[in-house]
Amino acid sequence: MPKADRLAEALGKHKQVKKIITAVLVATGVGGATTLASSPPMHRDTPVAVEQRPADGTVTKVAAVITRRPVVVTKDSSPQDIVKAIVSQGQAARLSEEQIKAVIATAKIESTFRPTASGGVQAYGSQGAAADEVVGLFQEKASFGTVAERQDPNKAIARFIARFTEAFRKYGVGSDSVLAATLAQNPQLLKYRGGVGTDYYNTVKAAMSAASDLYSQAVGATLQPVT
Repeated sequence: MPKADRLAEALGKHKQVKKIITAVLVATGVGGATTLASSPPMHRDTPVAVEQRPADGTVTKVAAVITRRPVVVTKDSSPQDIVKAIVSQGQAARLSEEQIKAVIATAKIESTFRPTASGGVQAYGSQGAAADEVVGLFQEKASFGTVAERQDPNKAIARFIARFTEAFRKYGVGSDSVLAATLAQNPQLLKYRGGVGTDYYNTVKAAMSAASDLYSQAVGATLQPVT
């Protein structure tokens, strides 16, 4: 493929992922006052379940939309509030319950829900530099932004949901949420049995039970009456 064509294709994919991130941020109220100023706030008092049809033709129920207002957090927020923010953004992105749990499981194993967590320099074969330090909820490198940007949990969640959503289509994942999370975080694992059964896949899978409990707690807290 000519260099110009490769560049055009890369730019096209970048724009598509950027649109997904922007849509998630706007839907959850993190996208900025300018974007939402002309629209009144939306209060969802009644849970609404809709159907999602993956590429393999199966039908799953997506998570009920139950949040009355977006959950916005900071780098100093508690793990419980971080989980609530993940649930809030996942619901806004119309992820299924199982998919949201996979996002929670990934954040748990990557940072234990600490937005300022640093995994150190991870250069994979070279000495590495400051740009190779992984930071934030999903341990992102400098290619995802400044340290402050990567420590912003709202944007980190939106970026991961964009990668996670894209993984289903890009890698033909089907309905395996654990595999989508694995490849969203480690696309290089695709060459190892498609990513299934790798150490990372098994680690995310093992965290799904705890993620399910955390999801239930977050949804229960969200359903409490607002006083």
